[in-house]
Amino acid sequence: MIGQVIAVYRERYLVEYETNRVFMEVSGRFQYINYQKSDYPQVGDYVLFHMASEDLGIIEQIQERKSILSRMDVGNIMEQQILAVNIDVVLICMSLNEDFNIRKLRNFLSITYSDDYEVIILLTKRDLCSDEQYYIHEVTQITDHKWIALSAYKEEDIELLANVLEKRTAVFIGSSGVGKSTLINALIGEEHFETKAIRMKDAQGRHTTVNRELIRLSNGSSLIDTPGIRIVSSYFVDEENFEDILLLSEGCMFNDCSHKVEPGCMVKKALADGTLDYERYQQYKKALRLNQFNQKREQERIRLLEKRTRKGR
Repeated sequence: MIGQVIAVYRERYLVEYETNRVFMEVSGRFQYINYQKSDYPQVGDYVLFHMASEDLGIIEQIQERKSILSRMDVGNIMEQQILAVNIDVVLICMSLNEDFNIRKLRNFLSITYSDDYEVIILLTKRDLCSDEQYYIHEVTQITDHKWIALSAYKEEDIELLANVLEKRTAVFIGSSGVGKSTLINALIGEEHFETKAIRMKDAQGRHTTVNRELIRLSNGSSLIDTPGIRIVSSYFVDEENFEDILLLSEGCMFNDCSHKVEPGCMVKKALADGTLDYERYQQYKKALRLNQFNQKREQERIRLLEKRTRKGR
């Protein structure tokens, strides 16, 4: 049978299939051939399973994921931490108050460089902002992604967002206190997620969402909330997402230009005259270094997985 993971609670998974919702665990064979956290079921995954009893299922396999939103694990193990899978839209939430930080937005954008889903910037708490045009200008200076300024307490704003998300699966990401859970509560029309007030001293919110969960709406859309993210670092980044830098590189005098000391470097020229943003270039260099490191890790992971799979047959 096939079902979809709609919530993760440590070593148990709430899976929805047909009209049923059942807690499940992974099989012993699954544990034997998979050892990284990213290999295990995530919210949004479609899984193959069988029922061990009336109220417990056993997950045997995860179906191929059509899209993945992930970041570098915040611990020291440098693994991929998956935030959501099989998504159509990533909603980056930034509140229109003291918590607004353009560097944070750049960091969140750095984990959404994928053509597998749309990215939308949600500028939240519009009702508390006296100069939203300032924030809109700041956002449009660094990204061409669509943005929506809204308040969770204005019916027309929530209706607009619901129409944008109709029949699609969306994941909300952002720092604590930016209003992700409040928006979801407004969309589903009930206090599904606990919310807490912002500390007035620094406009930072408190962590309120511990487990990721997929919520289905009546208009056919599905929503995934995530705990507030404080540290953001991409795991894999496709170079094509830095098309502006790649185009500049094509004009360099040397095909293997490192953009450091070579003459005739168009990237260095663009940095000097301000055509290329320095922070974006730094993100590009960081992405290349991380990709190289993580590709080696993935190759080793695949090698070990194939070895374990052969032994498990």
